[in-house]
Amino acid sequence: MPEPTPSQSLPEQCASSRCRRAARSDALRRRRAAPGALLCASCKRALAADLAALPALHHESEQQLVLPARQQGPARATGHRPDAPPMSDAAIEARHDALVRLASWARLVLDETHPAEVPTDRSVPALARFLGQHADFLAAHPAAGPAADEIGRVATALRALVAPPRPELVTLGRCVEPGCDAEVSLPGRGGDDLVLRGPMCGAGHVLTPRQWLLMNRRHRTEQAKEPA
Repeated sequence: MPEPTPSQSLPEQCASSRCRRAARSDALRRRRAAPGALLCASCKRALAADLAALPALHHESEQQLVLPARQQGPARATGHRPDAPPMSDAAIEARHDALVRLASWARLVLDETHPAEVPTDRSVPALARFLGQHADFLAAHPAAGPAADEIGRVATALRALVAPPRPELVTLGRCVEPGCDAEVSLPGRGGDDLVLRGPMCGAGHVLTPRQWLLMNRRHRTEQAKEPA
């Protein structure tokens, strides 16, 4: 097969650290950049998806600024006006980081493209929408890798803030796998985890419906043997 000429050179590898990490771990072969870009098609879609999700994520994260009552400590009985509720450092930091990083990338786009339409204000929703309109420019820019990585980290941090808490686990008994004595548990409120995987022990054994019935039968037998 003839070597490619300079005008027919192979496309560069994706500049996103997501592809680099996957290649280092052998989880995925590092992909080639999409035509006219420095990101692969998958990382380009991820960049656009993160920017599209940021306005809603930022709005939802506002509800996490004030710590829940159970994390505020005991209330103090004083004759003075009640103290302002304590704020979540994690929420403040994630929201501030989102604003700073999006503003930086928006400034790059403004300085290099001089678009007719500019962000309506210096807010995360406005900056994210503006950058979403120029996602192709970012994907083709020499700084495409850092742009995709930073915006991805911003979206991940906000998603972590607004994600629903993991359900508490209910212990069902001891595993019925031969030689295993780990506890079996399932989400206290049921939900998708139970539907998708069923009860699982601490050692990683997922019980089949038959094993679950066997465990319940054994548990009832042990209860019946206990002295009244």
